[in-house]
Amino acid sequence: MKINSYTIIAILLSLTYAYSSAAEELEIVVDKIQNKYEEITDFHAKFTQEATVKALDKVQKSEGEVWFKKPGKMRWNYYTPEKDEIVSDGKTLWFYDVAEKQVIESPLAQVSDTQNTTSLLSGLGNIKEVFDASFADTTDTNSNGNYMLELKPKNGEEQYNKAVVAFDKDTMVVRSIYLYDPFGNLTTISLKDIEIDSGVQDSLFSFTVPSGVEVIRPPSAISPQ
Repeated sequence: MKINSYTIIAILLSLTYAYSSAAEELEIVVDKIQNKYEEITDFHAKFTQEATVKALDKVQKSEGEVWFKKPGKMRWNYYTPEKDEIVSDGKTLWFYDVAEKQVIESPLAQVSDTQNTTSLLSGLGNIKEVFDASFADTTDTNSNGNYMLELKPKNGEEQYNKAVVAFDKDTMVVRSIYLYDPFGNLTTISLKDIEIDSGVQDSLFSFTVPSGVEVIRPPSAISPQ
């Protein structure tokens, strides 16, 4: 199971707390995270992804690298088990399914209308404006000493029920993302070897459709004649 480009791209608050101190702590944590990502220009990491398909009682694993650069530029390169690519140059989003020899091409503005957890990384999102946040129940996740935030989209249009995001308590950088969909499936994305502001080149976010590959444009992405 690959990242759904219209939920993950297309990466990141509302429960009432019994004690005001808990609410104040949440506010402080969210502000620190937001401030951290407003300071970052580019981001690179290796990732592993595990998708638990409940109906099949199966876990599908993949791994690769991800790059982000403000504003709106990103690249996900999958290396195993298939070599797929998700690329955005800040204006257009391409999802290249290598095995199917297909590219889905969409305007980024159309995709980013549905905000998601990667919006924060790509410099398009504001946590308080886009999500309702709370400290997450970590029963089925491993906090490893991280801040665990449950993020629910305010517009209710995401294709998952909720996202739980692990933020490093020292650096406020994302370490893991847990996506829960309406069918009881869980997709876990873990980041490692994180590099921040390493000078990622803009050329990395350009995409040329390979020869012999079919290009699919969703109807809403096609301009009327």
